[in-house]
Amino acid sequence: MSSKVFRVMLEFVLIAVLHLDGDVLGPSTMIDIYPTEQLCIERATDSQDIVNRIQYEWYDYTREQSRLGIEVPGILSVGMFCKPMHEVKENSI
Repeated sequence: MSSKVFRVMLEFVLIAVLHLDGDVLGPSTMIDIYPTEQLCIERATDSQDIVNRIQYEWYDYTREQSRLGIEVPGILSVGMFCKPMHEVKENSI
């Protein structure tokens, strides 16, 4: 009888969270999935391109909402963090 060893693949999700004017915690979004925590952390520390894209998209969103008479706060900062995939619930971010 042979014994088989099963490896559990623990993937990590890179998540961006917005910190908005007025000290308001804004929405968060799942950016990507990485096979290791180290790769996720490396991407989080080198994510200026993602931050730039989020800021650009948020700016477009605020302009669109402003045209409708809805005021949306600006972004103070964008935080990046990694979380194990099994801890991320569907529709939780």
